[in-house]
Amino acid sequence: MLSYIVYYRRCEMPSSTRLDKQTEHILQKAAASSGVTKSQIVRESIKEYCKKILREKKKTPWEIYQSIHEQGGSGHSKRVLLSKDILEKKLGAARKKWSS
Repeated sequence: MLSYIVYYRRCEMPSSTRLDKQTEHILQKAAASSGVTKSQIVRESIKEYCKKILREKKKTPWEIYQSIHEQGGSGHSKRVLLSKDILEKKLGAARKKWSS
């Protein structure tokens, strides 16, 4: 009876992406300067970008609001900084009014 040994290679899914000339040029320069393949850079970049998206997805609406409205950026920095406290006070007053 013959016995066969099967070697499994890490399964890689081929993918195709169209790049504009500028992006392709940047990718080639980055690969050459770092000594890795373009595929490695693309894989790592996609992983990091997707992780960032998933982290952002987990943020609360308040955290998203804070990240968009940086301190002093809108000219209403004091109101932005105090907006959470202002909102909590207004909701507290409304709760007292409703419970009475």
